[in-house]
Amino acid sequence: MVNCAATTSKARGKHGEGLTALALQLCEQLQIPVIARNNKGIPWLLEQHQLDCLLVEEEHTLVLHWSDGQQLFFHPGMAVPRIKQLKDGKEELLTQVLDVQSGDTILDCTMGMANDAIVAAFAAGTGGSVTALESSPLTYVITAYGLQNWPTESWRMQEAMARIQPLCIDYRQYLIQQQKSSYDLVYFDPMFERPILQSSGIAPLRRQADYSPLTQESLELARTIARRRVVVKHRVGTLRHLNFDAIVGGKYSTLAYGVLYV
Repeated sequence: MVNCAATTSKARGKHGEGLTALALQLCEQLQIPVIARNNKGIPWLLEQHQLDCLLVEEEHTLVLHWSDGQQLFFHPGMAVPRIKQLKDGKEELLTQVLDVQSGDTILDCTMGMANDAIVAAFAAGTGGSVTALESSPLTYVITAYGLQNWPTESWRMQEAMARIQPLCIDYRQYLIQQQKSSYDLVYFDPMFERPILQSSGIAPLRRQADYSPLTQESLELARTIARRRVVVKHRVGTLRHLNFDAIVGGKYSTLAYGVLYV
């Protein structure tokens, strides 16, 4: 368990302002202590309080600062151009494989930065919803905050982010609590043990990720709570131990989607 605390931006701290209500709520939910900024720098706070990392509430975002200098913050990333594809009436691979329909209820078992959840929520429309699970408390806090605060000029994307309900829970624990046919679609995007691309942007996310292998038992459990299908994004050749009804993609790409039909 990492030693972490939360504080305000230097500007807010300078004026004696504390964390916003949302940031306080998330910190209280996960029992992350709050410390005064007192116009001190982040390296000083990390050392003075003997912290592994520090959550800092900046404008519109929470930034996780690690003692080695790495940072993690929410950004919709590739969700933006993928949603533009959908707006332009073009096909988008994930929503095509999931077969997202208007009004669908979707369970994303591996939220991360919620890029896939945002695209799925957009495709499901105003009557749809996404429940997004995240086992890492720090990743959950950053993403849950970002989904409510990220500034976007697109009201349709803003509404899509509002249709995502993030939960801080391991998908294995969550799945066994659900009744049969609870969701239309269930989705997994497990973290690859070896990244396809060496990206400094994803490195801080990877250090908090769950690398436990996806099992056939979890897949079958997911199939019982799905009404239509279960989809798993994976690196080609990494999930040969799992039995899928179909594999989509992978011919000219290092990524593919395994599909279980209900």
